Amino acid sequence: MKSALLSLLAAMVLLLAFAPALAFADEATPEYQTLDELSGKRFAYVNGSVYNQRVQERLEGTSEDFYPSLSECVAAVEAGKADAAVQLSYCCQLAVNRRPGTVALLPEPVAEVSEGFFFPRGSSLTAQFNDIIKRFSEDGTLKQLEEKWVAADESGKTLPEQDWDAPNGTLKFATSGVIEPFSYVGQGGTPKGYDVELALLIARELGYHLEVSTIPMDSIFAAVDTGKADFGGTLTNTPERASVCDFSEPVMPTTISVIVKSKEASSSAGFFEGIADSFQKTFIEEDRWMLVLSGLGVTVLISVLAGVLGLLLGYVTVLARRSGVRWVGKVVDGYQALMGRIPIVVVLMLLYYVVFGSVDIAGEIVAIIAFTLAFGATAGSTMWTAVGGIDTIQEETGLALGYTRWEVFRKIIFPQARQQFTPQLMGQFVNLVKDTAIVGYISVTDLTRASDLIRARTMDAFFPLVSTAVIYFLFCLLLSWVLRKIAARLDTANRPRTIEGVEER
Repeated sequence: MKSALLSLLAAMVLLLAFAPALAFADEATPEYQTLDELSGKRFAYVNGSVYNQRVQERLEGTSEDFYPSLSECVAAVEAGKADAAVQLSYCCQLAVNRRPGTVALLPEPVAEVSEGFFFPRGSSLTAQFNDIIKRFSEDGTLKQLEEKWVAADESGKTLPEQDWDAPNGTLKFATSGVIEPFSYVGQGGTPKGYDVELALLIARELGYHLEVSTIPMDSIFAAVDTGKADFGGTLTNTPERASVCDFSEPVMPTTISVIVKSKEASSSAGFFEGIADSFQKTFIEEDRWMLVLSGLGVTVLISVLAGVLGLLLGYVTVLARRSGVRWVGKVVDGYQALMGRIPIVVVLMLLYYVVFGSVDIAGEIVAIIAFTLAFGATAGSTMWTAVGGIDTIQEETGLALGYTRWEVFRKIIFPQARQQFTPQLMGQFVNLVKDTAIVGYISVTDLTRASDLIRARTMDAFFPLVSTAVIYFLFCLLLSWVLRKIAARLDTANRPRTIEGVEER
């Protein structure tokens, strides 16, 4: 434990040594002044966005990279990995305000766009939403919401309580949660923003309650298409998107803007001042430590349950192989081959959006099922290899002594095999914990997804990632220590030996 802690401290020092200090400047001057200057440059876009099409219509020879959120796009610009980041103007202005001096807003926008909610093809909700959106546009409600959510004052950005009657049930709304001011995660991990409040007001008009889930942008279409969500948004209406889903009337006209590096990017604040500010924004403001703690709890829950159930499933596959029934062994072989050759993220999404597509089931349960299947295949293969390594003469001897085949396996074969496969299973279990970082794809807010939501809010791509890495490191370190203790207690070599009929003196 001591050496591990020293390694942790050394790793943290190295990581912090490369921390980008927070820059400062009263007014940042963009490195470029016109859009034409960015011809042939590299652009950064958020996954699932279509703004690259508008940029390509204006400029020639541009290249593109896609990132999970705008904070990563901005970090790419700051690091020189991209020349520009593209997003809606309100989002870009907020990003520039939160990264003062390092980046600036290009004076010239790319194009004007309108955002709308989207629904499955043929949904009756489309016409109902359109009627209310038109009314809200005429009576000034949309304008009031726009002024409220783009304002600098955070104190007034609250959502109405769902205290109205909902005779029609609950509508499920899927949003990215990483595009402020449209949708983001606020105090205590609560989704909020322009889109969320507008969806709430429309749901109230239609006699529904609203259930909001935050899903990565590139998974929202799958959620709506498979019925996991009744509608999503808001997104830019394009002909390609309109061919597979229905869009509502536009809810907020805006422009596509460009973020570039500022000329003052080299002037920076002190290192420790930057770290203290990042810590404050990541954990203290809006009680974001609660979101991190909740995400860690989800990670632990999925990991432990999937680990225990996967271990039992692996044991069952060993017993199935030992049954001697040929077709049962073939089924086990097929299952293990399937799980071993398909990426777990694909298995996770297939289970959530296809197998359980029409079932109202929590994402956490689907994640536990997916990782149980994956770990069960790995654990079963590892156990079987160890069992096969035990000399068959021991089983023959046990049978000759009058033991049943099951008793021979339970008392002679498996205890010896366990000494061989336990260290491997411990390492595989730790890997399982790290693999659960992908569960955000199915609307599960685990530790990694919590970090994504915080980074999208603070526009600090570095510190939340380092904090997440440290938390994973400490958890896996603790887990390894606990597993070693359990393994030591199970090791028969560590138990006192007694001989029946002989009293100890």
